[in-house]
Amino acid sequence: MSKIKELREKAQTLLTEATSLRDGITDKTPLEEARAANDKFDAMMDQYDGLIKEAEREERAAKAQREAEERREQEERAERESRRPGQDETRHQPDADVSEEYREAFRLYLATGADLSELDREARAALRRGYREDRAQNAGTGAQGGFLVPTTLAGFINVAAAAHGPMMDGQIATEINLANGAPFDLPTVDDTTQEAKPHTEGDEGKDDDSGDIALGKTTLLAYALATPWIKWSFELAQDSAFGFEPLLGKLIGERIGRKGNAWLTTGSGNNEPLGFVTGAPVGHVAAATTALTFDEILDLEHSVDPAYRGGPKVRYQMHDQSVKALRKLKDGNGRYLWSDGDVTKGVPATLNGRPVSFNQAMAQIGAGTKPIAYGDFSEYYVRKVGNPLLGVAREKFFPNLAIMGVHRIDGAPAQTKAIKVLQMKAA
Repeated sequence: MSKIKELREKAQTLLTEATSLRDGITDKTPLEEARAANDKFDAMMDQYDGLIKEAEREERAAKAQREAEERREQEERAERESRRPGQDETRHQPDADVSEEYREAFRLYLATGADLSELDREARAALRRGYREDRAQNAGTGAQGGFLVPTTLAGFINVAAAAHGPMMDGQIATEINLANGAPFDLPTVDDTTQEAKPHTEGDEGKDDDSGDIALGKTTLLAYALATPWIKWSFELAQDSAFGFEPLLGKLIGERIGRKGNAWLTTGSGNNEPLGFVTGAPVGHVAAATTALTFDEILDLEHSVDPAYRGGPKVRYQMHDQSVKALRKLKDGNGRYLWSDGDVTKGVPATLNGRPVSFNQAMAQIGAGTKPIAYGDFSEYYVRKVGNPLLGVAREKFFPNLAIMGVHRIDGAPAQTKAIKVLQMKAA
């Protein structure tokens, strides 16, 4: 945790210096001096953002590592308990160790250059058993080089994906992970404007179609994401002491996270997910092409029905460059609308008291763009199919190896009124 603490302390120091510099700019400050101070402030905040993102990545990686270690400890305790004298020998079934056995067999599979003939009988059996039992998917064939990644490696991939795209984070949107890619119907309805009617004793219910609630549906499919080939040194693969899981998780997760987040943000819905920006109504149109005011931020917030403004996943999403512009925005009392939170405690940045997610797939502030979204992101559903698959190429990059990650996802809003976007004035 020392590295994380060091990163956050550096970020806090930069924030203090930048805030002091910004507060020193007044109406009496000469124009050139104010411009130079603003440029320096922007540069310092760029450094601050980089430190915070790095600290968050380190924290997520550390969390994934702790969870993996806890799982291994639980498995080891269960195995020791099952071997105690007097215990029912039938309690300990081979399937209980599939995850750990599969993990080691998978490492050996990579170390041999994806040559199944080089593995002993036990390792081949573990691969076949783990592939069959760990969420059987309808993609890839084990004998042809497409195996499910072990649980621990999947954890590293998912952490890296979330760090590089908020919509791949189950803490922001609602995530549904299913065992296969069959179509999944998601019910959709918005009933925020309707209410019950008074009833008089003895009256029968009316069947005149007035006020009836009609449930719609959105069908979530499973679109495949594939990373580019990632070259893997055969010497590194054969080094049994090398921890390949964090490295592979980072490389594959970053690429899956960026593209998956882009799909879930701005996807067209045509042979790809329907992104929340694409599916969301416009809540407010700005009066200018490149500038925003405090009143327009309030207008966007209040364009979302109050029923969708009180949940734990209510937030803003915007590009980092849009954040830079909003950092200088003040309310009617001269107070800054933006707050960087408490970086030493991991408190997120806020805009007008609401959490903000940095989403690099969103458009920047400019004529006709939709740079800001606000609402309840629990009403956006992300469908995933099990854990990612990993394919290994042998001859193509001989004597080295190459690795490709594949994952299947889809996404769509369940309530189109729960999230609204702010659109800039057209040129």
